[in-house]
Amino acid sequence: MTINQAVVDEGIMQIPSWWKCPPGYEELQTKAHEIGKTELLPRTSLSDQESRYPRESLKAIAQAGYGAVTIPAQEGGIGAGYMGFAVLAESFAHYCSSSTMCWVMHTAAVQTLYSAGSPEQRQRFIPGVLSGEVGALAFSEPATGSHFWNVVSSAPRSGEGYLLNASKSFVTSGGEADWYVVCTNYPDSIETDKLMFLLVEKNQEGVESFPFSAMGLRGNSSGPMKFTNVFVPAENRLGSEGGMNSYNDNVIDPLFLLGTSACWIGIAQGALNAAIDSAKKKVHQDTGKSVSGYQVIRHELAKAQILIDSARNMLYRTAQGMDECSEKGLALSSCLYPLWELKTHAADIVIQVTNQALQVSGGRGYLTGQVEKYLRDGRAGALMGPTNEILREWVGRTLVEVPWFE
Repeated sequence: MTINQAVVDEGIMQIPSWWKCPPGYEELQTKAHEIGKTELLPRTSLSDQESRYPRESLKAIAQAGYGAVTIPAQEGGIGAGYMGFAVLAESFAHYCSSSTMCWVMHTAAVQTLYSAGSPEQRQRFIPGVLSGEVGALAFSEPATGSHFWNVVSSAPRSGEGYLLNASKSFVTSGGEADWYVVCTNYPDSIETDKLMFLLVEKNQEGVESFPFSAMGLRGNSSGPMKFTNVFVPAENRLGSEGGMNSYNDNVIDPLFLLGTSACWIGIAQGALNAAIDSAKKKVHQDTGKSVSGYQVIRHELAKAQILIDSARNMLYRTAQGMDECSEKGLALSSCLYPLWELKTHAADIVIQVTNQALQVSGGRGYLTGQVEKYLRDGRAGALMGPTNEILREWVGRTLVEVPWFE
């Protein structure tokens, strides 16, 4: 009799593997959990307590082959598609939220470079990414808040390049990334859309970063940055002088919404796993029962897992749809509606689930530690732009058939 058959005979229900992972991605998920347990988890508390950037963890992810996960294999990536990206992000987030968020934003930056950049730019930057260099997006600005797609900064022509002056807020990996995709305006653009993307390297003159201190995701280094009279040569412009908003809708937003949603779902599962482990191990000596021996506790665990699985299935379905669009050569902007719903739901349920995990864990959960950290980290989701309020408005406007964006 095999072990699995013995477990079945004991009456313990087995959760189908396809419910936990989309078929064909099991090996990728297993490897992600191995990296999480051996590389991410041992460093996550220190990263949180000291606001330390998780460079070693990001290096380990790159060394495992996931520095450019969405890039085709012939270009140096692994071509895992959006489903592979989602599986990896959700799995990593069980162990370290900050590492995962930095990696998600890095992946979005790399995909932007790949999609909008020239072959020469790819050859110049992607090899470094494969060996552990980190890319980042510098988009949101203090003047427009969470409306990160609207920027007021500009970079007019200056000789054989551009003179960039911009104040940026919440730049994940700010001051730590090796290069940044900076979103600004080209004031003399002939396009109606004046958005322009510039590649700025870390050590260029005029680049400043500032400390990041927050409630959660404390290892992110997501602080403000200033680009003061930074000269960017023309060969470091991605795409055209203006007209780059289409990359927001078809590259950056889809990857950002999918990846961050996966992160919130992974945080929720990590918190619940910690609560389950604690509930099984903690035994009340007066009753002789473990915490998990109480029906009310099991019901809370069940409600939380059902919420997580509802969001995870939205994640898988959306990633599948994005891969299908990509394979057919269709615009990823056609997937924005399900991405809005996904991000809103994932960011909502992580708040509820981490609260349930804390309640199940009791006083021990309230102490500084794993569950408490998950609760603080997950709270960022609903605030992160587009905020859940904005996304619900876009969903609602779509439902009543009026233009979603004005």
